[in-house]
Amino acid sequence: MSQVVIRRYDHEWVDVTAERCVECCDCGLVHHEDYRIVRGEDGDHIIRAVVRDNRLTAARRRSMRLQHEGVFAKKRK
Repeated sequence: MSQVVIRRYDHEWVDVTAERCVECCDCGLVHHEDYRIVRGEDGDHIIRAVVRDNRLTAARRRSMRLQHEGVFAKKRK
């Protein structure tokens, strides 16, 4: 089963109802996110659980290394 991985950047607003598998900006870390709304006496709260996907992270980092992207980009002198 193929999954769509969405790359996110610092301070980018995200629709939390639409995504479940997210890649961090330049390191290639991929994780699944799950959100819930918890109703409490002091109001509603949105809580988040995040789990790192080691298999997708390894695949993404291999791809980044081959393409010289992100932290694997060639350094300028």
